[in-house]
Amino acid sequence: MSVRRHDEHVPFLTKRDYTYAELRRRILDGELAPGTRLLLRPIAAELGVSVMPVRDAIRLLERDGLVTVENHRGATVTQISREAVVESVGIRMWLEILAVREATPRHTVGTLAEAERALAEAEQAAATGGPLAYAHANRAVHRAFETTAPDTTRQLIDELWDRFWQVRRSMSLFVLAPARISGAEIEHREIFDAIRRGDADAAAQAMAAHRDASLGAWDAALAL
Repeated sequence: MSVRRHDEHVPFLTKRDYTYAELRRRILDGELAPGTRLLLRPIAAELGVSVMPVRDAIRLLERDGLVTVENHRGATVTQISREAVVESVGIRMWLEILAVREATPRHTVGTLAEAERALAEAEQAAATGGPLAYAHANRAVHRAFETTAPDTTRQLIDELWDRFWQVRRSMSLFVLAPARISGAEIEHREIFDAIRRGDADAAAQAMAAHRDASLGAWDAALAL
């Protein structure tokens, strides 16, 4: 039996896929905090499925790095240390240097317009939305810059974003160091200007500078 979604463009999901998507959403949205135990039967009863799709979904979430399974304790939402967050950000942004370099010559008038729109929304979030709103807008800007990069590269980047995304409420760089927002805004514009010129080397160099500044800000924030 399959589960019908409200989104008409994706009409059916298997019970496993539905359970996986729902648990993943709850983890990434912070509804299931790090350390929360995932009990098979209560989850199955709440979602209206049997235990088997819940067990399968938890295996997939363990693969994603979002759930930890231990003997005698079962499955829990993964606890992420500050050190692991910074390591993940550093690796992700190395991949983003590659992604921006490969994406730049593939951008079109349409994708550049989308990037411009994402930048405008980030600027608005910086002015009025607060650190968490800017964290969302920041991710959208990066996605827009890299949207024309190869699928595999973008998938790896998204996986690294998601592993860290669940703790953004307490450990977002922009929550820890709100002053970093203005620097990120300037660096985003430098990256975009290079992308718009079609200069892949300059875009990669600007993303590398953005990575260095971001990691420097993380080091300063965590030293407080």
